[in-house]
Amino acid sequence: MSAWQRSLLVTTIIGVLVGGLFAFKPVFAQETPPGRVEIIAINSERFPRIQITFEAHAAGGEFIHGLDAAHIRVIEGNDPNTPPHTPDRLELLQPGLDVILAVNYGPDLNTRYAGARRFENIQQRLRDWVAASAETSDRLSLATNSGLDLIRSSNRQEWLEALDSLAQINLLEERPDLTAIARALDLATDIGGGDSTRRAILFITPLLPPANLEALVNLTERAARLDTPVYIWLAASPEGIRTNTAAFDALGNLAGATGGELSIYSGAEALPDVEGYLRSRRSQYRLEYTSALKTSATHMLALQVTYAGETLRSENRPVYLNILPPNPIFLSPQTRIERKFLPPDAKDPDLQPDVVAYRIIIEFPDGYPRAVKAARLYVDGQVVHENTSAPFDVLDWNIAAIQQDSPHTLQIEVEDALGLTQRSIEMPVTVSVEARPASPWRAALSGNRPLVLAAILVSGLLLAGTMIFAGRGLVGRILRRRRATPPGSGGATPPGSGGANLDPLTQPPPTARERSRPLKRIPHLERPTWPRSATAAISSAPAWLVQFSEEQPTTFPPVGFPNSRVFPLKYRDNFLGSDPLRVQHFIESASVSPVHARIVQEAGGEYRLFDGGSVAGTWVNFVLIPPSGACLRHGDIVHLGNVSLRFELAHPPQQRLVIVQPYQETP
Repeated sequence: MSAWQRSLLVTTIIGVLVGGLFAFKPVFAQETPPGRVEIIAINSERFPRIQITFEAHAAGGEFIHGLDAAHIRVIEGNDPNTPPHTPDRLELLQPGLDVILAVNYGPDLNTRYAGARRFENIQQRLRDWVAASAETSDRLSLATNSGLDLIRSSNRQEWLEALDSLAQINLLEERPDLTAIARALDLATDIGGGDSTRRAILFITPLLPPANLEALVNLTERAARLDTPVYIWLAASPEGIRTNTAAFDALGNLAGATGGELSIYSGAEALPDVEGYLRSRRSQYRLEYTSALKTSATHMLALQVTYAGETLRSENRPVYLNILPPNPIFLSPQTRIERKFLPPDAKDPDLQPDVVAYRIIIEFPDGYPRAVKAARLYVDGQVVHENTSAPFDVLDWNIAAIQQDSPHTLQIEVEDALGLTQRSIEMPVTVSVEARPASPWRAALSGNRPLVLAAILVSGLLLAGTMIFAGRGLVGRILRRRRATPPGSGGATPPGSGGANLDPLTQPPPTARERSRPLKRIPHLERPTWPRSATAAISSAPAWLVQFSEEQPTTFPPVGFPNSRVFPLKYRDNFLGSDPLRVQHFIESASVSPVHARIVQEAGGEYRLFDGGSVAGTWVNFVLIPPSGACLRHGDIVHLGNVSLRFELAHPPQQRLVIVQPYQETP
């Protein structure tokens, strides 16, 4: 025992012998503690929003009330150039305490003073504390030589019943040991678990036998790591302490190492106030702020509190963050786009579509969903659309300038609130442009046809001029012949004329025989007709799948796809995939798994579609099918990865006609 401890012990013994009733003060206690800020817990589950639970104590150990966000700064990392953060929110908590009462039985607890046993006075002091703490949310546990009699009870009536049950113990037959304090430390370890719960142990004990002192040293080292103060009420007389100073020193070390106190109770002193031990540990603060950390690592956090002209800083506390950039994914993308002239019968149709919309989903592989700052669509490495405000799940590609078939590469990029960016994998897309429909004028004026038309026009003009001149000569000859014919000749043909140049106006009308001659028949010309589409089924199978592009109408044959692939469903089990050795219907596409899907014809003739464990999934009418499969109906749209198909029956059922009749009341 050190000199100052012996001096303090002598002073205490004299006070007991002379006064006996003076106010009692602890023998072993920490020196007046300086002000401190202690981080209790860090919660990063909602990163970049981080919560920190902490305590702030002024010099002397009193809790500092009245703090607000302006008094606090959060320091991230050890770089002094990093600006601190001001909390966005601060709240005062009253979480309650886990108080563990450890009672070590022994004959010294049964010693009487002024007609009352020491243990009876201790029980009454504890009952008074229970009554005074009725408004708190504390939880009480009781450990004795026989084990744990009460565990984390918040019921005050159970507390009182547990304290009253101690009166039944025959203290004279009990021998003190370390069972109670060891069980109390075990429970404090289990309660800790990394949360913000604060704990305290009140250890009521007589002097321990020398055989327990070595084990007590080990318990002291363990208790010092738990952040749980041990307050000790030592029931002993001055004479007993003089004869067992080693036990007295060991208990004093346990209290000092944990931040608690050791008080001697011989029966004459006033027992300490239990609430005085616990008051400064009842309150906590919890703040929330937005972190600026952007890398996966173990980062250090600290708090700085400035209050009443004093600046306090906590120790650095580590927090591990696994921060990854967001992962953008195309959702059912179009890999083939067809621009067509619509409407087809218009005089001047337009190429459509002009804009293609791509839907995306954004994943956060680090498990920290957070705000998105921007989403961008890249085509051939160039940004064609950028969203800087919600919604971020739709990006448009303007293809109005594309006038001929061309391949392209698409990517999407997402930037989150931390400034972290990541692009998707490159996706090839083919844009095909339909040839402009021919019109008579446009066809006539295309290529070298204008020269041909000009030549035809000139030829026609020359022919017309020739005919005009020839006609004028013929009219002159007819007039001259009329003048040369003698009057009264009745228009007879002169001999030798052959009747070739007879004037029809001067000839007699034809006889009945001449009129009865049959007219010369003209061969009949058949009117050409347009070819008609065949009406036969696509396949002899009872059903089939037709592969088509998502942009095409859902009729067969699709416009512009006369050679669309057809997969007849001839078997009871029909397998589809990209491995030709394992499936009946081979689909060549990187988005299709080796055995992607299976179509089964059931006993009733229905067809059911099952997914074969594919990566991209199997979809019916743009809905992911469940593990139990999906029943297919005529006209259903099936997606296997990026491949689109339509299910058709050879003999589809007739759709029922719904007739709506007006309601008439029955008289």
